[in-house]
Amino acid sequence: MKAPTNQHELTLWYLFNKDAFSLREVINDSMFFKFQTRLSELEKEHGLLAKRMKVKFTNRFQHSGVYYLYEAIDKQKVLSIYNLITRL
Repeated sequence: MKAPTNQHELTLWYLFNKDAFSLREVINDSMFFKFQTRLSELEKEHGLLAKRMKVKFTNRFQHSGVYYLYEAIDKQKVLSIYNLITRL
């Protein structure tokens, strides 16, 4: 898998190369704030790509919150879409 050159490719790269990750990890790793938007655009065109697992937490002020962990459903499908996009 070659290095990603745009945001759609970067979204697919994360899905293929990482197991379960949060949006926080993506932002800390690459300052990529539009991961969820690009993922939804890709899923609109190619079908469901990521499994979203809801994680509940309580912060230090005892307020509850939720964030999602993302994981590829089918890594081979993600790879084939990545290769299709890189050819364009």
